[in-house]
Amino acid sequence: MIVRIIGFLLMLMFVPDVGFSGSRPDAVVEKIRKTSLTVLETIYQSERAFLRAAAARAAGESHDPELIPLLNKATEDVYPTARLFALHGLLKVSPAEALKAARRMTDDTDIWVRSAAVEILGDEDEAVDEVRRFLKSYDVPVRMAASSGLVKHGETKYLEEVLEPLTHPIPDRRYQAIGYLGKIGTQDVLPHLEKLFDHAEPEMVFYSLKAMEGKSTPDMLPKLRELIKSDNSSVRYAAALAMGNLKEAESDLIPLCADKDGMVKLSAAVALNRMGSSSCKIVFEELLTHPDFGVRSTTARVLGEMDIPERERLLKLALKDNHSRVRTASVRAVGMMGGPEAFPILVALLQDSLEVVRAYAAGNLIHLLRP
Repeated sequence: MIVRIIGFLLMLMFVPDVGFSGSRPDAVVEKIRKTSLTVLETIYQSERAFLRAAAARAAGESHDPELIPLLNKATEDVYPTARLFALHGLLKVSPAEALKAARRMTDDTDIWVRSAAVEILGDEDEAVDEVRRFLKSYDVPVRMAASSGLVKHGETKYLEEVLEPLTHPIPDRRYQAIGYLGKIGTQDVLPHLEKLFDHAEPEMVFYSLKAMEGKSTPDMLPKLRELIKSDNSSVRYAAALAMGNLKEAESDLIPLCADKDGMVKLSAAVALNRMGSSSCKIVFEELLTHPDFGVRSTTARVLGEMDIPERERLLKLALKDNHSRVRTASVRAVGMMGGPEAFPILVALLQDSLEVVRAYAAGNLIHLLRP
């Protein structure tokens, strides 16, 4: 890959418009890296909160230790989403720094940031004893984060503390409990998730199916086959994704590629791709022109992980979309795609008209250029 990137850099040396004419390849690499770092630092200074959050997330996607100071600064941002993205970003760059930040952020003013910080502590062997003090927190999400962390460390007696909020009167608490069960993901929790497939609330069925992704077992197929015929499109969507690790479900998924709902079509195509099927790949290109920008955005995002023919061409198409969310998802997908094919696309996006696109291009270029 490095050889092909160097070849592209040699080409840049003879193109005056890009500002690298006459430079050696190593000098071009350094200039692109410095430009990308400057882009992230500048965008993080924005008064617009969502741009600071994007810069923090992009810095995490860089996996580069040089951006630890920016990420640490972002953990103290006034905008909770920026703090949350920065904390998760530190995990990608330096688990040790993330652990330090998590210890600070267990007292954050935002409940989602606090619970994320406790969750990070719960994933670390060295912090298990620290997590116990959060078992008596007034905040249900914090208690769940602590309990699930201990369960993941083998202390199964705390599983009941994660199951209890499944009947909480606040829907978000129920959904978060399902999410933690999915993250635990052991054989002990799968029956609890499977039981929710029969829940009266479609949202509970949806979240339980999402939590089951990659963990479904063949004995669940009869129920999953029933759910992909649900009148609720969100349930069909999640049920199709839950089938993605069951090769025997291929023939059940193919008809969903013609579903009336765009997200269901997409989930079926994704599930088939994950099981190694060659069916329905045309769906990805088709959905990039869907009238709903949410469908186009999600399609662009999943292209980052889908190994399909002409993925590079499809992402270039998505980058021309008129909606900023689609273009943002597309540039991140290019970074996920990686490889020398991603490099020239990301370099060009450093001059994009949208700051958020420039931020993600910069973060992913820094990642590509790491030794």
